[in-house]
Amino acid sequence: MKSVDDFRLRLGSQELVPIIVGGMGVDISTSALSLEAARLGGIGHISDAMVPTVTDRRFNTKYVKNKLQQYKFNVENSDKSVVKFDLGLLAEATALHVGKTMEAKRGPGMIFINCMEKLTMNSPKETLRVRLKAALDAGIDGITLAAGLHLGSFALMEDHPRFRDAKLGIIVSSLRALQLFLKKSARTGRLPDYVVVEGPLAGGHLGFGMDWAQYDLATIMAEIRAWLQAEQLDIPLVAAGGVFTGSDAVGFRKWVQVPCRWLPASP
Repeated sequence: MKSVDDFRLRLGSQELVPIIVGGMGVDISTSALSLEAARLGGIGHISDAMVPTVTDRRFNTKYVKNKLQQYKFNVENSDKSVVKFDLGLLAEATALHVGKTMEAKRGPGMIFINCMEKLTMNSPKETLRVRLKAALDAGIDGITLAAGLHLGSFALMEDHPRFRDAKLGIIVSSLRALQLFLKKSARTGRLPDYVVVEGPLAGGHLGFGMDWAQYDLATIMAEIRAWLQAEQLDIPLVAAGGVFTGSDAVGFRKWVQVPCRWLPASP
């Protein structure tokens, strides 16, 4: 009988355990948890969601307190359009979160960061650009583009010296979403290094409506795999959502992303 240990996947020159700890925001996927996944030879994610808050917790910085003081006049106002994120401080907080994590990394695995497109921060394009580039500057092994179609995200970082060096992936919930991403990103001359396919049982920001029960991960995976083969595109697929046991993981015979299973873990 096959087990998870019978499978490996190569990203560039690196061979890894086929399990990814997904990137849950607001410090649920902690730095300590991602470091343990990397130590054991897999991939751990940290998240860039609310990264100033996370750095305040971890390093006793004052990003949130200072921003609250700056916009204290608008606290009672439901219109938050005047509230802006200082791009320099956002880059600083991201660099601190990522940099300290990478400094502590041990073992043969990798550490990625989950970057959410829908984290608009009252300036969607510019804040996303800053978060992506700051993570690359700080030495992150890879970036998983999440919570959105990310049709312009490759273009936002294509001028960065690590654009073709770092591992870059995208989360999709349908073949159509992947096709749109590849079409819009084609001019950068770079394919994603991996694609995470989320079924309707995955947590987080999904591309399903009230008809979610009509879909299943295995069918979506098969559709995307068949299309990639027809297009002669060799992009590894990662199954995510509804993977509860080792037997479930083996059933996909590829990588799996399993975030919520680790919520009770001590790291």
